[in-house]
Amino acid sequence: MIHNKIDLCGLWRFQPDPSNEGEKAGYYNPDYDFSLWREIRLPCDFDSCSPYLESYEGTAWYMRKVNMPADWKNKRVLIQFQGANYHTKVWFNGKELGENLDGFLPFSFPIQDLAKFGDQNFIIAKVDNYRNQGDVPGIQRGWRTYGGILREVELISTEKAYINNIVITAEPLGDNGKFLLKCDIANEFGYDIISEIVVEITDNEDRTVAKFLSDKKNVGTDLEFLIEGKIDNIQTWTPENPKLYKAKTQLYADEKMIDEKIIRFGFRKIQSVNGKLLLNDKPIYLTGFNRHEDCPKTNMVFDLEIASKDLQDMKSAGANFVRLCHYPHHPKELDLCDEIGLLVMGEIPLYWWDGYNEGEENCQKKLETAKRQLKKMIERDMNHPSIIFWSVSNENQEERPEVADGNRELVRFAKKLDPTRLAVHVSDHWQKYPNFSEDDVICVNAYPSFNKRVSEGKISYNFSESTKFWREGLQKLHEQYPNKPILITEFGYPSFEGVNNNGLGEDSQSLAIEKEFEGMSAHYVCGATIWCWADHPWPPTVFSFCNNLGISPFGVVSRERRRLRAYWVARSIFKEKHGYKETIRIPSRDITPAGDNVTMIRDNMKNILEIPFPDGFSIRPMKLDDGSLWTDIERDAEIYFPITDDIFYNEFGRDLQATQWRGFIITNDKGVGVGTITAWYNRRFKGKDYGQIHWVAIRPAYQGKGLGKSALSYALNLLAQWHERCFLQTQTKRLNAIKLYLDFGFVPDMDIPYAEEIWREVKINLRHPALERLPI
Repeated sequence: MIHNKIDLCGLWRFQPDPSNEGEKAGYYNPDYDFSLWREIRLPCDFDSCSPYLESYEGTAWYMRKVNMPADWKNKRVLIQFQGANYHTKVWFNGKELGENLDGFLPFSFPIQDLAKFGDQNFIIAKVDNYRNQGDVPGIQRGWRTYGGILREVELISTEKAYINNIVITAEPLGDNGKFLLKCDIANEFGYDIISEIVVEITDNEDRTVAKFLSDKKNVGTDLEFLIEGKIDNIQTWTPENPKLYKAKTQLYADEKMIDEKIIRFGFRKIQSVNGKLLLNDKPIYLTGFNRHEDCPKTNMVFDLEIASKDLQDMKSAGANFVRLCHYPHHPKELDLCDEIGLLVMGEIPLYWWDGYNEGEENCQKKLETAKRQLKKMIERDMNHPSIIFWSVSNENQEERPEVADGNRELVRFAKKLDPTRLAVHVSDHWQKYPNFSEDDVICVNAYPSFNKRVSEGKISYNFSESTKFWREGLQKLHEQYPNKPILITEFGYPSFEGVNNNGLGEDSQSLAIEKEFEGMSAHYVCGATIWCWADHPWPPTVFSFCNNLGISPFGVVSRERRRLRAYWVARSIFKEKHGYKETIRIPSRDITPAGDNVTMIRDNMKNILEIPFPDGFSIRPMKLDDGSLWTDIERDAEIYFPITDDIFYNEFGRDLQATQWRGFIITNDKGVGVGTITAWYNRRFKGKDYGQIHWVAIRPAYQGKGLGKSALSYALNLLAQWHERCFLQTQTKRLNAIKLYLDFGFVPDMDIPYAEEIWREVKINLRHPALERLPI
């Protein structure tokens, strides 16, 4: 390997420092006694480092020891942080390396002059997430201000001459592609070297499609190599066909290869021309979602599994675009977008900037900080074909001239840094203070339905008025900027999962999204982006208009990624916009290892058998921490399907509290759990409110004792207090269970496909009067 790396994720020692006394106390000194510091695993936010730090805003310290390989001596050695929020100071073996003031973005420090090679070394970092005037983000943030080392940390060693940066520009030209590679070389040897680079282009099947060789050049301290050429018969990168190529760049010094970098890229061109958004010279309408970097398991720490699922689900819902709000997301998320074909808006966290109201000095400092972060983000993410927009800010106070001027300055700066992409700012002041003279595309946010129905409490609000709001507002904006396409970067509506028929119901959210989208069909509108994909934590006091909720309720899926009604509406309108037709599936028999899936119904809750539990056995309500016991019982009893660790939460997470009065554990005379049954519910089964017998299981050692009958009797009598009817689902190989359900008055649901054929087969293997009465 040309680059050697040591992954520094894993166990560190952690110490919160709410009074900010650590430097005076010498926490950075390797001789300090760290023995009582808490163990944590990086990456990790403050909230997850200790049960006492929920919503913590303050300082904390991290310490780790690492053995430095002896053969790294005489190399260039860095410690690199992929992201820490928001202010970080680092010490190595007691010596201060420097500080970083830019959250979400990578930073590194050279340590070869301080390292003890072949020996133990101390890394100590101080991180805080204080809100400071003049920072980006500053005092105001629209997301929970999670602090800590949120992304990976590693040690890297290279030769003292190395590839510092590579920028690739690749655009289609007919059936061919224009290719330009800029390679910055740094030389820290202390003397000149004779260097050249070799660039090999391969496709996704590792077939070489082009190879380039530079001239040999004398490199002093630094030098830029340029490789330019045409590549024949390329495939363009599009959302429908996200074709990726790899550029392997090798650096040679005095005929010896000393460094190598491999970068993926795609041939893609984005333009704003005469009021149209063009991708590879063809008009495109963007449909998508805003996504925060958040998940229930890891908060703001990147979760590859959740990110991948989110993006794939967006794509399946008809999205071709995602706005990664409101800060630079993890590079692996961009890799996923490159791979699956989602266009991206990247954004720095310049959020709700209030200009001179924050003080003139702070105002200027904020602008310079924004420029620094914009430069870092663009340098980091430049080679991702999925990125088509650089957004320099979100919802700033544009009625203030200094803020409007700052937005324009930042947009110009982004264009200078990267002329191959579109530079924008996102405005919620566009109706009164439109300031888009420098922007390539006009990006606007608004929430007409929410403002009228929820904020103003207009119960009889006609959501068609929101359609009118968008049509008329966008038309007026178009008349002011007739040559610029308009992208709606935020529209949406909040809802509480499972609630209907009020202002924050799932039905209201669905209708609001549908009606607002109807107002975004004009020829000058180039896309619409729903706020937002998933519910996520935000600062409650900032959004007091939502009654100080700790979780933003605007998602079309819950924070746990359960799909709300609005998800299906979004999927429908997006697919229709792109002319996609849902595949009409010809129903087939739903056969599982346990046989056909079948539904059985009890259309009334009268005359339920009363069967007490056998001596020595009883039943108790579940407790909130019984999930692992439930899983163990189900796993012990189930012979056909694997019972994974997440099944309990997937089944009941939508209403976990209800498991305390609808879920039950059957116990023996020692109080040991030997079975389980759930008296659950389904508010929409066949369009009505049904009770549901759910997940019945008895451990094998206790089967044949009548526990299933007693449990079913108990659950049905309980359901009779809440519901007029109930149903259950099972499989046809579970003949004993089917007989039990028939005995308790359940009958087959004959409305499902192939019901007659399925129950005819059951009837062959199970004799029961209820089956004899079926007209099959």
